[in-house]
Amino acid sequence: MLISLLSACSTGESKIEIEKPHSVATVDEPSYLLNETGSVETSANVNGRRFNMTLYEFTSKYNAEKKLRGDNDLIVMGNWRENGSPAKDNHGVLIQYYYYDDYGVNITASVEVESEKIMNVGVGTTMSNFMAQDEKGNNSDEVLLKTALMAQVACGYDSSKLDTLQNIFYRTTTEANNTLYYDGFVFALSTQEDVTNSKNNVMLFRVFPISEELKKEWKLQEYKEK
Repeated sequence: MLISLLSACSTGESKIEIEKPHSVATVDEPSYLLNETGSVETSANVNGRRFNMTLYEFTSKYNAEKKLRGDNDLIVMGNWRENGSPAKDNHGVLIQYYYYDDYGVNITASVEVESEKIMNVGVGTTMSNFMAQDEKGNNSDEVLLKTALMAQVACGYDSSKLDTLQNIFYRTTTEANNTLYYDGFVFALSTQEDVTNSKNNVMLFRVFPISEELKKEWKLQEYKEK
């Protein structure tokens, strides 16, 4: 996958036909995994909010959550790669984009250069990889679980929210509206089309906090359990 496409994705109205993923089991987290000072803080960036977490802290907590689930295939801080040079957002805040190549998907993060705090995190892959199946099941299940776990860590939730987060991202693939609002966060699916081969279309799931003012301005659809 060409990671350079991931910073250029745009949201659109499209549906993807996949099965709903299985419910996720909860685990008992030690208190150090939870962000006791709050997962979000005010920022001068274009969204008005950022995660109260550095890329190092995110990596450490993500790995700790994976270990609790018996998954020792951890990510390594030194394997994060910069995606281009830092660029200013529309409010003049300098942002560095990062990606992590993780077995057919890319974990992504946008980080404020000055504060070193994360603005958004995501998981990107191609349509062909997302829709693939093997003897273990649907790739979409694995991608959605990884995306939900990433969001759980960044948003400061415990594992009791993981199933909800997974369902939110699932809904961004099955409904015409690819963006949903939940509990102060935007959950979005962005895509970029390959006009020569739709299987190479790039998908990027992201989560990021926004200000209350932007919530009203963007007139976001709120996620509700069905």
